[in-house]
Order: sequence, then C-alpha cells, then structure tokens
Amino acid sequence: MDIELLKTFIEVKNTRHFGNAAEHLYLTQAAVSARIRQLENYLGTPLFTRWRNNLQLTPSGERLVAHAESILIAWDRAKLDISLRKHQRKVFSMGATTGLWDLLLKDILNRLHIQMPELSIRADADTPSVLIRRLMDKTLDVALIYEPAKLSDLQSENVSQTELMLVSTTKDVDINEAITKFVHVDWGTSFEITLAHHFPDRLLPVLRTSLARIALDFILVHGGCAYLPHKLIKNLLGEKLFVVNEAPMINRQIYICSHINNLNSDIVMRIIENIRVAQLN
Repeated sequence: MDIELLKTFIEVKNTRHFGNAAEHLYLTQAAVSARIRQLENYLGTPLFTRWRNNLQLTPSGERLVAHAESILIAWDRAKLDISLRKHQRKVFSMGATTGLWDLLLKDILNRLHIQMPELSIRADADTPSVLIRRLMDKTLDVALIYEPAKLSDLQSENVSQTELMLVSTTKDVDINEAITKFVHVDWGTSFEITLAHHFPDRLLPVLRTSLARIALDFILVHGGCAYLPHKLIKNLLGEKLFVVNEAPMINRQIYICSHINNLNSDIVMRIIENIRVAQLN
C-alpha cells in the first residue's frame, strides 16, 4: 500500500476538508478525493461520511487514525535511521507529557546532547495514552509520565517526584476564598483522586489546562490560585505568589517507561542517571 494514502487520510482527518487538505499537500482536490477512494477500496470500508460541507470520520475511520499515525511515524523513523546509519549515527526518541517537558525533561535533553553529541534525538510531547501506544509500537524509546505503565511488555521505574503546592496571588488568603478563583492543572489520575478527597464538591475552576506554565501566567495576570510545582514557582514565592497554608501539599511520582525489548536500553539508563543526578543539584 502506498504510504501517501495514509498521509492524505491523516491530512483530511485534521482539516475535515478536501480542499484544505489538497492545499497542504500541494495536490488538486480531485487527487485527494481519488486517494481517499483508493484507500477506502483497499480497506473495503468508507472512512468518511460526507454531508454537504460536514466531513466526519466513520467508526472505521476513527479506528484507522491510531494505526495510520503509528505507521507514518515508524516510516519516518525508518527513513531517518537508514539515512543516519550512513554517518554512523544512532536515533533515539523520547517523549513526555507537556508539563513534564518544562518540569524535568528539557534539562535532561540538554544533558543528553552534551554527553552524546553523536546521537540523533527526536523529542515529542503528547498525552499519556499516545505515549504508551508509541512505546508498544516501538516508535518511541522512552516516555516520562505520572502513572506507571500497566502492560506486560512495558517496564516502568520511579525516577523522581514533584511537590505540588497550592499557591495564590493573594497573601494570607483563606483557603475557602482562594479556591473561588481556582485554576485546575491536570496532573494525572492520582492527583485528581487526591484533590477530590481534600476538596469534595468545592472546586469550580475558572480555567482548566494541562500546562502548568499556562496556569502560572494566567493567575499572575488575573489573580487566583493553582497547584504548581515548587521548581516552577520558587523564584516567585513571597513576592508574587504565596502558599495557601491550609491547603495540603500533593506529591506526584514520575515514572520512566520503555519497552522490555528496547534496543537503546543503555541510553535509557543514561537518562535515569541524569534525572537522579539533577535532583541532587
């Protein structure tokens, strides 16, 4: 099967418009339509429903998305790997949730490049479910997430933790007053359970986000409170941000996950060592 058919499918899925997909792919709209028909004929099922200007994925199309993305990533990695092999360079891919890039992995990436300049690194941020799927597909070497992977083909190791504290832009604020302007950062399932235990039926966030930096920027402009990691806010404490004393601290464990048959296990161990050294500094 032509890999270009899957590229076209993903582009149509992203744009939900044959004309826009054609522009992005530098094709005619007729060529895009023909590719989608060819892919549908190959699979024996329609991938999109078309009703006037409303283009939606069919159930079969929804199921194809993850497979198509994995195939395209694997194909890109194969091309890169073969190209770099000519120059004796090893390819290594690492991923994390967006928040963990800011919190931890950005520094580790810099350390890894200094230690292994011959390494060609791919760095991605995504949701935990996508990272886990890519580990299983072996299109990702290592992922940093907040929950250990619960699949037999994956191994997880607890490498760090982060202390989350409820901070407010108002000094000495009462906790009940503080949470009236609560900004909710998604720190994973365990955090949500702990938060619900301490604040049952009391939190109606003015903003929800998966990025701690967005939450920080928001409360600095508009006022409010959020659970944020000490590393991110330590230079602001006592001046622009203040700990809400009655609120509990919440610790989040950080896990490094990889496939048990990963061929780059030596680099995974190097990352683990770097994380642990970084915590001592």
